[in-house]
Amino acid sequence: MTRALRLLLGVLVGSVLLSGALSAPAYAKKDPAKTITDGIICPCSCGEILTGCTCETGKAMRAYVDDEVKGGKTKDQIEAALVNQYGEVILGAPKAKGFNLLVWAAPVVATVMGLLIASFVLVRWRRRNQAAAPAAPPADGPDAPFRTDPDARDAALRARAEEEYRRLQE
Repeated sequence: MTRALRLLLGVLVGSVLLSGALSAPAYAKKDPAKTITDGIICPCSCGEILTGCTCETGKAMRAYVDDEVKGGKTKDQIEAALVNQYGEVILGAPKAKGFNLLVWAAPVVATVMGLLIASFVLVRWRRRNQAAAPAAPPADGPDAPFRTDPDARDAALRARAEEEYRRLQE
């Protein structure tokens, strides 16, 4: 079981490191307006992320964000102003506060629980199979010569099958 836990821990650490590496694209450091518009959904009926939206509302909102960034406002200030105007539905991802924290925590908890249940079931199956496996016959038992000579084993099995077939025919 400790091996499975080490494997699970390795997978979790790897996924956290990988998500951290992928979460900060190179352009985010160069263009703060693009970073902001990547996290905002266009309020019109298109439902696109503001960065890729081609409607007039999206263009106007991108211009608003550009003006606010040039005016010296921070990302949090700009997002707060947009949330005050359009509501929290405009955010591409909910803030990790209060009830919205469940949106962030539930997938992680469900994944960990699923992995734990799967490892528990696999360990039980493995133990059950090991307990049900027959013990190896002694080296000097009646089948001893057949373990080293596969042709002799095949001949013995063929003879046994023919004998059973003759009994069924009677």
